[in-house]
Amino acid sequence: MQKQLLALPGEQFANVVRKLLELGSAFGKPHEHTGLGIRKLRPDLFECRAGLTLRVLFRSAPSALIVRLIGTHDEVQKYLRTL
Repeated sequence: MQKQLLALPGEQFANVVRKLLELGSAFGKPHEHTGLGIRKLRPDLFECRAGLTLRVLFRSAPSALIVRLIGTHDEVQKYLRTL
């Protein structure tokens, strides 16, 4: 995931970092995370929007949110097929 984040162009990098910070404080509080576009994909796997084309795929753990993938909608779908 770190390589995916560092490979992003400057503006996309900044936008993803902003969304990750928002996600950390708003997850589990539905009224606070409405703008993040969080969707539950599997029992412990979620997706949120990080711009028009980018998505952040993450798992919910008891004490943390674990980012699994940063990519496009198609990359998320491809990842889901491998599970």
